Order: sequence, then C-alpha cells, then structure tokens
Amino acid sequence: MKCYYLLGRILDKCERSRNGWRENQEGNKSYVVQQEDYDRCGRRELIEEALELEKMGLVRIKWLSYRSDVERVYYRLERLPDYYRLTGRKPKTKAIAEDLQELASFAADAETPWLQRYYQDVLQEVERGNPLGRTVKKWKQLFPCLNAVEKLKEPVYVRIFSAACLGGSKIFERELKEDVVRILLRYHPMADEAMEEDAVLSQVYLEQYSQELTVKGNLRICVDGREMDLSGFRYGAVLNGEMLRHASIPPQCFKRIITVENKANFMAMPYEEGNLLIFSHGFFSPRERQFLLRLLHAVSDAAYYHTGDLDYGGIRIFKYIRTQIFPELKPWQMDVQTYEAYLPFAQDMEPSAWEKLKSLEEPLLNPLIRRILEEKKTIEQECFLFPNT
Repeated sequence: MKCYYLLGRILDKCERSRNGWRENQEGNKSYVVQQEDYDRCGRRELIEEALELEKMGLVRIKWLSYRSDVERVYYRLERLPDYYRLTGRKPKTKAIAEDLQELASFAADAETPWLQRYYQDVLQEVERGNPLGRTVKKWKQLFPCLNAVEKLKEPVYVRIFSAACLGGSKIFERELKEDVVRILLRYHPMADEAMEEDAVLSQVYLEQYSQELTVKGNLRICVDGREMDLSGFRYGAVLNGEMLRHASIPPQCFKRIITVENKANFMAMPYEEGNLLIFSHGFFSPRERQFLLRLLHAVSDAAYYHTGDLDYGGIRIFKYIRTQIFPELKPWQMDVQTYEAYLPFAQDMEPSAWEKLKSLEEPLLNPLIRRILEEKKTIEQECFLFPNT
C-alpha cells in the first residue's frame, strides 16, 4: 500500500482536534505545509503526491509558485473515510469504540463506588477522543489489578498478591504501585494525602508486613472463649493481625484512651491504671480501625485523646482518627502553648506543606494551625522527650 504522507498529516491534525475525527463531520479545513514536511517526505516526493491527490479530487492545493512549492492543502472532513482507506490506518472512531468496549468490560466488574468513579472518569476521557493507551498507559495490567484489589477482604502481602494477580512477585512494586497509590489517593474514601504509600495501600488490604497494634494498659480481650487481661504487660503488648481479627472486647471502663503517633513517645509514657495507650504509627490500617471501633462500642465514659507531631501530617492524622474512629477525640499536647514551648526545636516547613496546611480545616486545632502558618515551622513529637526542656 502506497504511503500518502500528506493524508497522514491531515489525519494527524484531525485526530488531535476535539471533533474533527468523529463520524459525519462536514466542512472545509486546511493544512499548512511546513519545511519539516519537505524534510521528512522529500521535496520532489511531496510535490508529486500533492499533484496526485489533487488530480484524484481528494484535496485542493494552494501553490506558492506554479506547481513547484505547496503552501496549503485544503480538504473536506467528509473525505476522511477515503483518507483512512488510502493510508491503511484504522479510523479513530473505530479505535475509540474498541477502547470503550474494553473499558466497559472492566467497569462492569467494579463493585465499589471508588473504583466505579475512577472508571467513569476514564470513560469520559476516552469519549473525548483520548485513546486508552494515552489516558492510562498501563491499562492492560492496571485494570485487572484494580479489579482484584477492590475485592480484597483480608490483608495480603503485596508480593503474594502480585504473584497471584500479575504473574510475578515484584511486578506490582516495580510497575503498578505508583499508579495504584495515585488512584487510591484520588478516589478511595479512606486514603489521605498525608499517608505514606504503604499506608495508602493498607486501606485496600495490601500489606508490606503483618498488621500489628501496640497497646499499653489494663485492656481485656476475649479470644476463642478465653478472656485475657493485658495489664500484666506493663511496658506494652503487641496484637498481631490475627489477634485483631479474632479478638472480641468485653464491656469495660477507662478514664482515658490516648492514641500516640510516635513510638518513642508511646514507649516513654508510663503504665497507669485506668489509662489505655495506643500506638498509632501514623494512620491506622483497616483491621486496626475495625478493632478500635469494637473498643469504642465496648467502653463507656472514657475520654479520648490524641498526641502527635505539630505539623501538617500530625494534624491530618488527628482529623482522621476523630472522623473515622473516635468522634469525641480531643487533642493532647497539640496546642499553641505546647508549640511555643518547643519552638526552639522546630524545623523549617516545606513550602508545599505550608500550602496544604493553609487549606486544612480542623476545628479543634485551628489555633495551632494558624500559629504554625505564622512561624512556618513544625515540631516533631519526639522533641517532647528532650531532657531539661
């Protein structure tokens, strides 16, 4: 099949336009020939092609001088089917229709609102004329991966998931992790932009390591019909993922339940009868969150507190725990007075974090937010442990 360079350039221009590639389009259009066209096609070859196309009645040529230089090629949108036939190219309308059919098969398998919204947005992009290969470059791997991820009901290690779903234990981390995290941050209701990548994946049960919750206090739990009192573990007890899954929590009382963001601060806080300390390590995973919700319903009359870093991430974590787990949560050592006391140990704030904090609303921490924005400095919770402060 002969290669028609000018027709290819016309098709390129039409396919880049918003509607020029669609079926049943009408109207006159033109293409201005550039020096690069001569360089790519060759001057003699381009002129000969222009003469041939003009003779065939497919285009009209505006010549700079009598049939020696082409200035502009005029064409009609109604002739696009002929251009596709002569060049052997697949019409964009057909390519888009095939992409929409592929997309529909994956979207039909989506069960969760977040994934359905994602596919709807991809659908709109393709309908605008952006092919799947351009809109989602790795869609042939990514879509089956997302459909498998949304159906996870129990934690699974990332590499086991990758081997089972993608045919190789390292494919997910090497090729898809970044895209999946980006999609989750935009669409999943439990993903928070302040989360580390692994914490984001944890929200859909993809784990790098076993989920563990560390607690300190006289908590009682029941496992397999036996009640256990954790008060004997005065320096902290670790509940692994299976314990979190199977443990029930009998009714009990605490004066205070305190979630602590950083491990050093958690370890330094002493055991006190009536207090329950919980190491949050950042954002709680789904299984930890489910356990803590059971705790919330088993405990009466407790006061709930959180202590963490005095920065954007720490404030996001506080808001996450308050809105997703403990609705009566109050800040502890997260106020203006504490901030000013440890200001000598503060670190300069990243401009991007400052911009994010500026738009963050958390009613219980708004005075602290304003003070951080004024100073443009943040304080890590570990500073509270410095001697002689």
